[in-house]
Amino acid sequence: MRVGERDATAAVFVFGSINTDTSYRMAALPAPGETVLAHSAQSSPGGKGANQAIAAAAAGARARMAGLVGDDAEGAAVLRALADRDVDTASVCTRPGASTGRAVVAVDERGENAIIVLPGANGLVDATAAADAFALPGTLRPGDVLVLQNEVPSVANRAAARLARAAGATVIWNAAPAPATADDIVHDIDLLVVNERELEQLASLLGVGRDSGADGRAALLARTASALAESSGRPLAAVCTLGAAGALYVDGDSSGSVSAPEVQAVDTTAAGDTVVGYLAAHPHLPLAERLTLAGAAGSLTVTRAGASSSIPPIAEVEPLLARLAERTPA
Repeated sequence: MRVGERDATAAVFVFGSINTDTSYRMAALPAPGETVLAHSAQSSPGGKGANQAIAAAAAGARARMAGLVGDDAEGAAVLRALADRDVDTASVCTRPGASTGRAVVAVDERGENAIIVLPGANGLVDATAAADAFALPGTLRPGDVLVLQNEVPSVANRAAARLARAAGATVIWNAAPAPATADDIVHDIDLLVVNERELEQLASLLGVGRDSGADGRAALLARTASALAESSGRPLAAVCTLGAAGALYVDGDSSGSVSAPEVQAVDTTAAGDTVVGYLAAHPHLPLAERLTLAGAAGSLTVTRAGASSSIPPIAEVEPLLARLAERTPA
């Protein structure tokens, strides 16, 4: 698999949330009414959007972030941190009077987490913000990739998707957090990325039902992709991540699964965002190959503490891919 080459023409444009994340590590997550002591803390840029932009840059893409931060010290700091990770922040705007989004992440000794998010400026992103972000010269061209998530208002996501389609770009929608209503669904997309819970919620909103078991998930993913394709009037591909069990995919008449490398999880924060960013960074690869690469990157992410700080560069992912290839029977 040739994954180390930067595409000379395509770029990844991430439109979405930008936070300052503070992660606290503890033996066990607190139960309701319980106080626990953390043994360490770490702050880094976060938000699904910022994490995915950092992952796309780490995967070798030319990544640009668009969104809103507040006119506070946190906003200035997160923009510096994004730039340090090779993410272009020219399309990020500062909103006077607003605070930058914040997240508190609690992580236990098994690597599981619980997250509290204060949207801040992310909640003020609207269709006008999308239009302003795309107004810069050279923002999106045919062959480029737009990445969306659900941590900004859905009206902004839908406007961004329409603008990207008009520019001839490919649209990836990570439907996370799971859409709450049918109005939160983005229809003008080329690739859907969800986890199991998000798949079930999206399928329910689309009226395609739900199944249980591995075969049921694959069938549900196919029906969900078909329903979204019917609503948008064009075919689309879909991926459902399964954590340590790997991922499922459907792409036209092709479908299948990809296994995940066996690793010892330290912190699962940003693993899904790593997968999305890596998927966006290599649009020239077949979906199954992209997913193998992205899954390996996500597996490395969970072996490290922190949010965006745990996202690995592609130079660290390629050796893992090589070892996996050696173990796979011909």
